[in-house]
Amino acid sequence: MIRGKTAGFVNNKKAFTMVELIFVIVIIGTLAAMAVPKFTGVKDQAIKATELSTASAIATALESIHSAWSISDDDFDWDNDGLDDDIDNELSSSGYPWDTSRNGDVFGALLKSSSKSDFKAQTDLLTQSKMRYRLFTAKATDPVRGIKYPTGVIGRDTLRKPDRNDFWLYAPEVNGSCRIKSDRFGEKKIISGDFVLIDVNGTLAVDFSDSALGMGFSVTCP
Repeated sequence: MIRGKTAGFVNNKKAFTMVELIFVIVIIGTLAAMAVPKFTGVKDQAIKATELSTASAIATALESIHSAWSISDDDFDWDNDGLDDDIDNELSSSGYPWDTSRNGDVFGALLKSSSKSDFKAQTDLLTQSKMRYRLFTAKATDPVRGIKYPTGVIGRDTLRKPDRNDFWLYAPEVNGSCRIKSDRFGEKKIISGDFVLIDVNGTLAVDFSDSALGMGFSVTCP
């Protein structure tokens, strides 16, 4: 017969008190609050980088079309749909396409069929002075849901980085030396084929229903 102590097992573990649980919850909440802005910042940077990368691909495609136009006397397949296109009507006198849309994407004719630009046309093709142009936004530059403005102080905006008070300008035809200007981004020279970010300062949204965009926008071509 094996003899030994037969007393029951005694559990000496101490349960958490309510105060300790609250303290742990507060710590976790504080750490989460510190992590969320950093996560949001990383997400915003990714959206900006994607928009800039897509814009670069669009600009490259436009220059490729212009290069093909400059050495061709005949129609050619500028939009890669397998058919020769009427370059006299579909391209400007400078060799850039008037309409870049395909399959519901405003820049679908310039990108691979599997790619989506996420750009949205904010205006029709406009004519001012000797320049014809159109304005666009994408995810970062969306005037409502885009990346928040970094500051409300004029002149302190993040340069060359898209946010919700910026927009993109595409000019298929510019005759002469043209400049755009406003009281919120200064002055910029524009030439045919430009697809450029217009970096606006401040925290007021662009009013695309207004010909002056709500910021004194104008085109001059001496």
